[in-house]
Amino acid sequence: MNRRKAIQQTVYLLGGAVSASVIVGAMSGCKPKGALDWVPQFLTKEQAETIEALAESILPETDTPGAKSLHLTEFIDLMLKNVFNGFEQLQFPKELVKFEEECQFFTGNNFLNSSPDERQKFLVLNEKKALGNQQKTGEKAFISKIKELVLVGYFTSEYTIKELMNYNPLPTKFEGCVAVAAEPKIQVGIEGRSA
Repeated sequence: MNRRKAIQQTVYLLGGAVSASVIVGAMSGCKPKGALDWVPQFLTKEQAETIEALAESILPETDTPGAKSLHLTEFIDLMLKNVFNGFEQLQFPKELVKFEEECQFFTGNNFLNSSPDERQKFLVLNEKKALGNQQKTGEKAFISKIKELVLVGYFTSEYTIKELMNYNPLPTKFEGCVAVAAEPKIQVGIEGRSA
């Protein structure tokens, strides 16, 4: 599985806005095991439930697996524990608390107890506000960090690489100019040597 190419494609999709720590984590092989008895290592159980609801709101289950099915909360937890620096680890819980306070103010409930419709409306409002603040301060907003982690986790997952990208596990000769499939799959060139 060529994680380097998957990360490169993700960076293109996000407009080059992926932070160095997220790229390092994905490159080093941070990936969820997907065990039924998974216990968060960095997040508390309550925080993990909120992040799972948030990730599923960003990337819901459709005809392809969503964030919950791909265990992206576990991916985020691993990234926070093993890749993020001390300052980022201290800031994340504080930013999550602030996010929950804003949700409580907007919906009357915390994020987990809000309806799917309330969650969507709050996320749209929160992102608009966050992007405005981000342009003024230059600091990445909490919602942007979560979206980044969800998308990198999704595009570097085994499912996405094998099922949605043109995955070829065997090294073959490089063909730089090929027709793109008519299917709505993501086209990824896999470099290799000729046999």
